[in-house]
Amino acid sequence: MEQSQQEVQNYQEDGINLRELVFSLMERKFFIIGLTAFLTILAIQYARTLVPIYQATSSFTSPSTISMTTINKLDLTTRTKDSIFSEFLTLLSSKDLQKLAFIKGDFLNLFNSDNRAIDDTGEFISKVTSSIRVNSPNLTSEEKSLGFLTELPYTVSIEGVNAVAISEYLNALVDMANAKTITGLIELNEINISNRIDEISLERDLLIEQAKKDRFSTIERIKEEDGQKIRQINGQIDRTRYMEKENRLNQIVVLIEAAKLAKSLGIIENNFKLIKGDGASSDLTIAIGENKDLPEWYLYGEKALLQRVELLQNRTSDDPFIPELVTLNSQLNKAQNNNLLITLETRQDDSPFIDEIVKLDIEKIKLKSRTVFMNGVNAMQLSQISMPPEKPIKPNKRRIVLLAFIASFMMSIFLALIIETFKPNEKAPTA
Repeated sequence: MEQSQQEVQNYQEDGINLRELVFSLMERKFFIIGLTAFLTILAIQYARTLVPIYQATSSFTSPSTISMTTINKLDLTTRTKDSIFSEFLTLLSSKDLQKLAFIKGDFLNLFNSDNRAIDDTGEFISKVTSSIRVNSPNLTSEEKSLGFLTELPYTVSIEGVNAVAISEYLNALVDMANAKTITGLIELNEINISNRIDEISLERDLLIEQAKKDRFSTIERIKEEDGQKIRQINGQIDRTRYMEKENRLNQIVVLIEAAKLAKSLGIIENNFKLIKGDGASSDLTIAIGENKDLPEWYLYGEKALLQRVELLQNRTSDDPFIPELVTLNSQLNKAQNNNLLITLETRQDDSPFIDEIVKLDIEKIKLKSRTVFMNGVNAMQLSQISMPPEKPIKPNKRRIVLLAFIASFMMSIFLALIIETFKPNEKAPTA
């Protein structure tokens, strides 16, 4: 029973203390309202002085199939959409390109509209471009495994106090990165073509040099073969002449013997008068033993035989009496005046006789005449152009004022309670 009365007494005391607290705050309501209002007004004035920061964004995806078809017509190694798009993103993130776009677009005046003195232009540009961010699509690992989801757009953003300036600069930066990527592909194509033309020229020179060496080798081979033929033919001519000379000397001995025989037999003159005048037969025979031709000593006689000996002895050359020399001299002349050898020695240019050079020349002409029109070709597909933002992203003035209001209200209550604590004890008013 006593415990129950104690609990009722404690509850009554807590209710009295809470009423006293509320009464004390009500007594200082003007202090609480005034302090809260004062600090809130200060927060509003502070928020008004803050410079708004805007954010401009632009989005894009990988290049289109049409652009890739045109790009693959260039004399490049096989390029993919991902590789070209990656080059574009790399250029877009390049600080050097960001600075170049700023300078070429003459954005210094636009970002410094109040014409403030700028001590370091490079530092000013770096400060403006420091907020540029290239953002990839937020994909989970499962979404990345699905190829079509990779076509979600990438974004590039920049922050600044001038909404129009950052928007225009961002568009200029995207355009320049795209143009630089395509220009890089064109320059790479020209370098590859130039390198290939140099390779063709080198291959052509090597082929001509090799053909020249082969021609010289052929000339030497023909000369060696012809030299061997000439030596063989000259040998045959010498042997033929020697044999003819030996035959002539042998014939002289035979005729001398026949002349001696004719003299011993008293046959001085020839016996052609024995031939019948009617020419019935030109084969004179003598019927002594077996049928035989008339011997020269009998037919010609000593005088004619000695005359023949003298002619044979006085002969200076046997060549007219060697029929084989005509053929041998013809072969010798052919070997000494080889038309193929003369043609090869007088040739000034071997290129018309090299099939590979014709192919190389055709390829070179095609490379020089190759023209790929890159109009309308892009390294990306622009999904959204950057437009001047209407609302700043920071500071959030409403949030600042709201937080200031809440904080000042709570602080004023806290101060009121502290004042109440240090006030002299007075009897609280009764209900």
